[in-house]
Amino acid sequence: ATGTVVLFGGSTRHGYLADTWTWDGTTWTKQAPATSPPARGLAPMTYDAATGTAVLFGGDVPGGQLGDTWTWDGTTWTHQAPTTSPSARDLAAMAYDAATGTAVLFGGFGDNKLFGDTWTWDGTTWTKQAPATSPPARSEGAMAYDAATGTAVLFGGDYTRGDHVHDLAGTWTWG
Repeated sequence: ATGTVVLFGGSTRHGYLADTWTWDGTTWTKQAPATSPPARGLAPMTYDAATGTAVLFGGDVPGGQLGDTWTWDGTTWTHQAPTTSPSARDLAAMAYDAATGTAVLFGGFGDNKLFGDTWTWDGTTWTKQAPATSPPARSEGAMAYDAATGTAVLFGGDYTRGDHVHDLAGTWTWG
């Protein structure tokens, strides 16, 4: 809605960050919003065209994962308090589905396990979906919306079994 890309948080070797940056295609600008989420890394975020906001969910902090939802309107962050919400997690895949007007979140890692669940955000609350078929649980997948097919596309990710990390190369569509 503002014609910029927004970046929030992340981590360095010195710890987690809670800063907000915007990119206008030429310059990165550090923002100073009145309200911001707590510092975190590995949190999925997508632009919600239905509400004109960026949606941030969860992420990683020392000692575990977060399960909170925040929206960015181009000026400030707003903590959302939906009645239902995904479990705390990081490394989930998320994209905006223009066909349904919702943000779609899949998988991630939290509570020492991988998730294989699908959630949608309608600008007010999260709704757990129950698709007939679903990708295997994973973290670190990539998701984007394909306007040509009207679907959100999930690719790859990984899962850990024992001491081994296994890459996943499958492609899945939602919508």
